[in-house]
Amino acid sequence: MKKSPGHQPIKSATPIPKVTGPIPVTKTSRPFTVGGTDLEKYGYRLDEYFISGQANVYDWGKDRNASIPQIRTANAPYTTRILVRRPKNRDKFSGNVWVEMNNTTRGWDVEIQWPTIQDKVLRDGDIWISVTVKPISIASLQRVDSERYAPLSMDNPLPYNQQPYGKLPDEEGYDENLSKLYENGLIWDILSQTGGLVRSKNENNPLHTYDVKFVFATGESQSGIFLNTYAADFAEYAKLENGQNVYDGFISASGSGRTTPINQCLPPAFIDDRPFRLPKKHVPFMQIDAQGDIFQLASYKHRQPDSDDPEAGFRLYEITGAPHGPINTVNYQPSEEDVIKSGNLPANVPYAYGGVEPKANQLPRHYAEIAMYKNMERWVIEGVLPPRAEPLKVKESSEIHTSYFGENINASFEKDKYGNVLGGVRSPYVDVPIATYNESATLKEEYVYAWSFGHQIDFTSEQLQELYGKVGTHQNYVKNVEASVKRLLEERWLEPEEGRKIIQQAIYTPIP
Repeated sequence: MKKSPGHQPIKSATPIPKVTGPIPVTKTSRPFTVGGTDLEKYGYRLDEYFISGQANVYDWGKDRNASIPQIRTANAPYTTRILVRRPKNRDKFSGNVWVEMNNTTRGWDVEIQWPTIQDKVLRDGDIWISVTVKPISIASLQRVDSERYAPLSMDNPLPYNQQPYGKLPDEEGYDENLSKLYENGLIWDILSQTGGLVRSKNENNPLHTYDVKFVFATGESQSGIFLNTYAADFAEYAKLENGQNVYDGFISASGSGRTTPINQCLPPAFIDDRPFRLPKKHVPFMQIDAQGDIFQLASYKHRQPDSDDPEAGFRLYEITGAPHGPINTVNYQPSEEDVIKSGNLPANVPYAYGGVEPKANQLPRHYAEIAMYKNMERWVIEGVLPPRAEPLKVKESSEIHTSYFGENINASFEKDKYGNVLGGVRSPYVDVPIATYNESATLKEEYVYAWSFGHQIDFTSEQLQELYGKVGTHQNYVKNVEASVKRLLEERWLEPEEGRKIIQQAIYTPIP
C-alpha cells in the first residue's frame, strides 16, 4: 500500500479477491443477518465467506476537478464479508446473480432488498449475494461477535495527520461513521471485485460450479446512494479480462438520485458540485424511488428523463403511496439481542414503527419492485424495454418541505379527493383505495424511524360506500381490484404471483 505518484487515472482490470470460507456455524457463532425466511423450505442454503484484496482510494485530482476518479492511495488492504444465498441444486439456478450492497444507516449491517425481492429470487432460482461495504458495519459486526469477525478490516491507509476530516475515538464529538480509523472509499473496488469474483471460474469462487450468466447490483436508501455513485463514476472502468462489464445492470432503490463523496477525506458538501450523472454509455439503470423519497430525501430535485438508448438505458420509477422504508422489512431483522450488541448509536434499535399516528403506511411497495427487478432482467437478457411511468405529480407551492439533508423544497403533491397522490407507478392500493397513504409520520422521541414508515388513514364506512356502493360494497371492491390487477399485469407493473396476493388480500379485507 502506497501513495500513488501523480494521481494516476484508475485502471480497468478487476482483480479477483481471495476467499475464506464458508465460515463455520457453531452453537455460539453464526452469521449476523436478517431472519424470517426458511431457506431450507425453498431448497436454498446460506453461507458466509470473507473476501480479501487490495482496493484503491480515489479522489478528483489535486485540484478536485478531474473528469474521472484518480488514484489517491493505491492497494489498501481490506477484508470484508459476503453472504451467499443460492439453490442447493445447481440445476435450479436461473443464471442470474444479484449483488446487494448492505445498508448501514441503522448502525448495523443489514440486507434490505433481500427481504424485499426474496419471493422473486426463491421462485426463479436466482442467487443473492449481500456484501458488507462500509467500515462502520465491520465495527458493529465485531461488537456482535468479536472472534468470528476479527479478520474484517477497512482501515484508512492515510496517517491520521494527513486526514482533514473526521476524529479519533478519544476526541470530543467522535462519529464512528466519519472515523479516521476507517476508509469508506474502499467500497468502489470492493464492489467491482465482488462482481468479478462471482463471474470467475476460480475454484475459490463459491459459485465456480454454477453457470453464472448475468450479474446485477442493487442497493437501498444509503446503499442506493452508494450504487448511484458507483454507476456514475466507477462502473464503466470495471471490466473482466475479456473486456466485458463486471455488472450487467443496476437498480438503485430509494437512492433518490443522490451521490456520496468518493473517499473519507472529501467534505459532504463537495457532492453538490457533482450531481448524479451516468456516463454517456452505461448498462441499464433503474432509479426506483418511493413517494416518501420525493421530499424527505429530495429525489424531486434529482429527476432524470427515461432513455431507451441501447447503450444508455435509464428508467425513473416513483411508487405512488409508498413510504421510504418497505413495510415488510420489519419482519426480517437480526435478533434484538444482536442489534443491541452491535453498538450504542441512536440508530441501534430494532426497525419498528412508532409514529404519533396510530397506523403505519402498509402499502406493499415490494410488489411493484419485484416486477421492476424482473423487468430489468428482461431488459438485459431479452432486450425487452421496461414500461415507462409518469413521475408523481408535484406543483410549486408556499408549503416548505425540509429534506433529511437539510434542503428546502417549495412544492407539494397533487392529490385526489381522498388524499392520495396523483401520477407515479400505480397500484390497486391507490387506484382502488381503502385508505389514504401518507409518506411521513410524526416522530415519537423513543422511535427514530417513524419518518421512513409513513402512516395511513383508513377510510370510513361512509367513504367506502361512496366509492363502492351501499349494496354489494365488498363484491364491488373486489371486482375493481381484479380489474386493476389485470391491467397492471398486462402493462408489466406486477408479476402474476403478486397479482394473486393482492386479489386474495382484497377478498379477505372486510368492506365496509
